[in-house]
Amino acid sequence: MARSLTRPAQPILDAPAAKETKPIRVAVWPHWLDNPYLPNMINGLRGEGLEVSAPHILSIESARLHDGDWLHLHWSTEAHTSHVRWIYEARAAAFNRQLHILKRRGVRIAWTAHNLVPHDDPHPELGRSIRKDLLTLVDHVFIHFPSAQETLAKEFGYTGPCTVVRHPHYIDSHPTPPSQLEARTKLGLPIDGFVALSFGLLRPYKGISDIIHAFQKVAREQDRLILAGNPQGDVSADLALAREDPRILVCAKRIPKSDVPLYFAAADGAVIAHRGFFTSGSALLALSMGCPVIGPEVNHLVDLAGGQRLYPVELGVDGLAVGLTEARDKAGSVDRESMRDWAGNYSNWSEAAARTAAVFRDRSYSH
Repeated sequence: MARSLTRPAQPILDAPAAKETKPIRVAVWPHWLDNPYLPNMINGLRGEGLEVSAPHILSIESARLHDGDWLHLHWSTEAHTSHVRWIYEARAAAFNRQLHILKRRGVRIAWTAHNLVPHDDPHPELGRSIRKDLLTLVDHVFIHFPSAQETLAKEFGYTGPCTVVRHPHYIDSHPTPPSQLEARTKLGLPIDGFVALSFGLLRPYKGISDIIHAFQKVAREQDRLILAGNPQGDVSADLALAREDPRILVCAKRIPKSDVPLYFAAADGAVIAHRGFFTSGSALLALSMGCPVIGPEVNHLVDLAGGQRLYPVELGVDGLAVGLTEARDKAGSVDRESMRDWAGNYSNWSEAAARTAAVFRDRSYSH
């Protein structure tokens, strides 16, 4: 009898279970959630499926980070600053040791370049040195405008990978701005005068004194300057100067989110006289509220310029005075809704999170 060539039936086995992919963990530091940038970015990254934490104490969270995870730094160098030099150095040294430990474990490090160097740094040469040390360790840098990459190479010799993640708008973070008439009525401002606004934390590097002197150089009786924000650092002399002039309104307090549109709607221009700024979230906030910016056409503001969005100035009293005058002369022709539309199309949090998450998922960064 011929032997059958048919193979005996094989038992049917279940297909092997797919290997569960461990979610990428991202620790965001420092824990500065008062700035709306971080909460919005964290929510966006979580929406991309990443496991995101924002620890108060990095050393505790670091134990949970493993090969393939990321530490995403924002204002890290700024978190070390202290008027006492040895405290500044000790904080920076401890942080640097932590970064080296994480690197040895295969944790990747990214930095978002909000500032080129820390603002109001009591020891600027130390701040620059620490920033340079950081850039020798990072695996990736996120920048908000294209020319930032060239600046990082020139200032710190960083030529590693960069990704442009445009700073998103703040349209959805606040109510729709009221009409200028309604805003000025609520704030008790003259209806027909020119109104300039300096909005945000009142800090020494923001050139408050120059803004005041420039306004006083060109202001008419019905014109107004509003200084609105929480004081931080020694700005007492600037605020005393402002309070001597009845045309200057000093709102030295934290402005509630619900009231933010009121101030920008009342203003004909938001003044930015920052010394040594890199990215300007303040400018994006102003444009999101439909308010043009009066400021220097450098760094991030180059990316935002065009149309009616920016009145470019030279920093200093005389340059700011020229910009204030131009803004006053053109105040009636500003199309605020078009400005808000432009800001809405410039970038949003979903786009920013998607571009950031794509880097964190990039397998070329894994061992």
